[in-house]
Amino acid sequence: CLLLSSVLITASKGEPGLEGPTGEQGPKGDDGQCPETCEPIPGQAGEPGLPGPDGAQGAQGQTGEKGEKGNLGPTGEQGTTGATGPKGDQGDMGMTGMPGPCSPTVQSTFSAALLTSLPQPSRPVPFKRVIYNLNQNYNPDNGVYTAPVNGTYVFSYHLQVATRALKVGLFHNFEAVVRTTTPVEMNTASQQVVLSLSQGDWVWVQVKDVTTNGMYTGSEASSTFSGFLLYPDRLWPITNF
Repeated sequence: CLLLSSVLITASKGEPGLEGPTGEQGPKGDDGQCPETCEPIPGQAGEPGLPGPDGAQGAQGQTGEKGEKGNLGPTGEQGTTGATGPKGDQGDMGMTGMPGPCSPTVQSTFSAALLTSLPQPSRPVPFKRVIYNLNQNYNPDNGVYTAPVNGTYVFSYHLQVATRALKVGLFHNFEAVVRTTTPVEMNTASQQVVLSLSQGDWVWVQVKDVTTNGMYTGSEASSTFSGFLLYPDRLWPITNF
């Protein structure tokens, strides 16, 4: 036996055995007893949780009070040109302007003498010997003067009378302006008149009829018809400033 014990003592420890089967549940223990005061012991703060999902949109709130006027913002870029608006009403007439520069003066003058005695009656008498005819407004072929512009004109005739009486007149556009009647004896007939003419108006001398056609011309006597523009009409009245 001593020898067997020595052998057991000196032998090495063996490997652990296999785990045994689970035992049966033991009986319920007794109820625990609380101390006189049961106060919870606060634990340590945990780590922050992850953000939760977005909530549903809330109802619209009430309108707030009007805020104060803000500062003027920077100037924006120029916009495109808009459509043309409707035509406006005509404005009032402006003030009369200053007189313009003087235009060149219109001149018209003539004087002509009779070449043949006893001219035909009831038509313009042609005084064919032209003494002066500035701007050629007098036509010696038919004896008619044509006004170049609107204005004031002066006309005259100085006629010799012989062999028969003379009834003669100065005509303006087929209307007699002045008339002269002279008996058969050697005599003269004269008239001078101022007329207001429009551009294109006609003026001439005319004998009434054959029996009163004593207009005469000779080497020692002349019958003449003359006229000239005294001054043209102004386009605008003179305004004193």
